[in-house]
Amino acid sequence: MWETFAVVLTAIAMTIGLAGVVLPILPGLWLIWVSALIYGFFAGFGAFGVGAMVFITVVAVAGTYVVVRVPQQGAASVGVPWWGQLLAAALSVVGMFLIPIVGAILGFVVGVLLMQVLLTRSISRGLGASVVVLRSMAMAAGMQLIAGLTMMVTWVLWVLVA
Repeated sequence: MWETFAVVLTAIAMTIGLAGVVLPILPGLWLIWVSALIYGFFAGFGAFGVGAMVFITVVAVAGTYVVVRVPQQGAASVGVPWWGQLLAAALSVVGMFLIPIVGAILGFVVGVLLMQVLLTRSISRGLGASVVVLRSMAMAAGMQLIAGLTMMVTWVLWVLVA
């Protein structure tokens, strides 16, 4: 009975984590990871569970790296210097607190826009750079969604094998 409860509760927590990947309110991948870890403590890891947890951890780290690195590369590809990327990242953090859900994305894009306008004195180049960065952020979000789904599927296989 408690095993079923643990599976259902873990599945709900992971689904909330997956929603956090799509809507950047929660640290989605890490909520999925913590859910798997807690499940392992309560249900037991076993040999397969240890391997699954290691794989889930690797995917969580890779997914977190991608969500930072891909937009950074997008900004660099349109000529935003490292200090401009830091400013955009700072605006992303501010935006996250000012405008829930979309503020982090909006803050980074606005930061890139401002940097490009300041550097090139061209609004059209700034808008073009913002579009490139927005695309790279969408690609990173898609990769993070795939990572979250991979983590969840791995956990399901763990439950089925155990």
